[in-house]
Amino acid sequence: MLTGLTPASFTSDNRRVSGPPPSPNEFEPFTGLPRWSRALVDIAQLARKQTDGRPLGIVSVFIPPTPTIYRLNPETAHQLRKAVSDRLQAVLRPQDRLFSLTHWEWLVLMPDLMSPASLTLAMLRLRGCLVDAFATLDGDALALTGYCGAALCPDDGSDPQHLVQSARIARLYGKRNDSGVEVYHADMDERDREQTQRLADLPNALAGIGDRPLCLHLQPQVALPGRRCVGAEALLRWPQSDGISMPPPHIIAALDKLGLRFRFARWLLNQAMQIITQLDEAGIGIPISINLSASDLLDFELPDLVGQALATWEIPPRRLRLEITETMMVEESQQVSEVLSGLRALGLSLSIDDFGTGYAGMSYLQRLPVDEVKIDQRFVRQAAVNPRDREIIASIAQLAHRLNLTVLAEGVEDESTAEVLHTLGCDQAQGYLFARPVPLADFIAWHRRTQTA
Repeated sequence: MLTGLTPASFTSDNRRVSGPPPSPNEFEPFTGLPRWSRALVDIAQLARKQTDGRPLGIVSVFIPPTPTIYRLNPETAHQLRKAVSDRLQAVLRPQDRLFSLTHWEWLVLMPDLMSPASLTLAMLRLRGCLVDAFATLDGDALALTGYCGAALCPDDGSDPQHLVQSARIARLYGKRNDSGVEVYHADMDERDREQTQRLADLPNALAGIGDRPLCLHLQPQVALPGRRCVGAEALLRWPQSDGISMPPPHIIAALDKLGLRFRFARWLLNQAMQIITQLDEAGIGIPISINLSASDLLDFELPDLVGQALATWEIPPRRLRLEITETMMVEESQQVSEVLSGLRALGLSLSIDDFGTGYAGMSYLQRLPVDEVKIDQRFVRQAAVNPRDREIIASIAQLAHRLNLTVLAEGVEDESTAEVLHTLGCDQAQGYLFARPVPLADFIAWHRRTQTA
């Protein structure tokens, strides 16, 4: 247990923007700090107020988790994050704002900076406040190392997510060159020419122009036992000249940077509608799952967009399932809840992806209108040989079933794992044991071959 810790609070009015009071879910319970969704709103509002020529600084502070941190029990880890938050807050100015983004990342907004140089000095103070070890009750001293990166508004743009991403890029360079702190500049993006060229090709790939367009591959989801195909997940693919597809998170990050996220959402829905229509023509009436991003869940127009797509293509809502990662549940806000409720009102099925990797817990499942829990593959892959993973899976399945939720296990690669998952209470499974993600035509062929047999 860490010493000198007090309950978190966040009551200073000068640390919040004006407007309606934020939802309690916009604050992290362990540190008392506002979270991701509130940071985006504050950046946008502060950016509009920068009229005197003094820039707004956005600082990303990250502590790379160590084996010692991973060994901490959850309560001690929460208290450690609270202690770190207190130290960071202590070196900030009254007008600065501190946010908790992920388990070991914080964001600082620094309005009305005198110059870019003052931003570097501020990062040195933030990094320096973590030098002293954190004491524990058992007499151990826990040493942490932090890295900082910063971006400036309006110099580096005005879009909130782009500014945060720029600060994170600068932080990566600070860690790479051992300086520990860096301010973003355009050369950081331009150094990787291959990545720059890919970004230039992405708008055409999204529009279907050229020989390497964006596409969706399908991976089946099967019932346990019996192996009956009960659905499929549509996974984003962008083949490159070397024959390797760029990882989907990298594609999404590039789309965000280029301001193409809104166009991509429409493309994704249109592609899903086409896939469902072609599956119907092949006599395959299964639901198709697509993944939503954090940006999607902050878009109040998303329910209308989905509703229009379903109506235009005359697709029953039950044929479309939307997957949301557990991290988005942790970052839940009033905006996210309203968007999810609007989607659920359409009759869609909602699923929580990668469940078990964050701090959402079953309390979120009680509040949010979800129908399915997908257990993350890091618990699934060793389930046949690791008793702790089996305990986690069994606990999730039992609690989910009490809430009438379907439980799906991801990353199933062998028969022994599939058998264990069935005995632990998993209803469905997905993974290479059944099929890899494949183009639509290959999926239809797989379905006819395996399901007929």
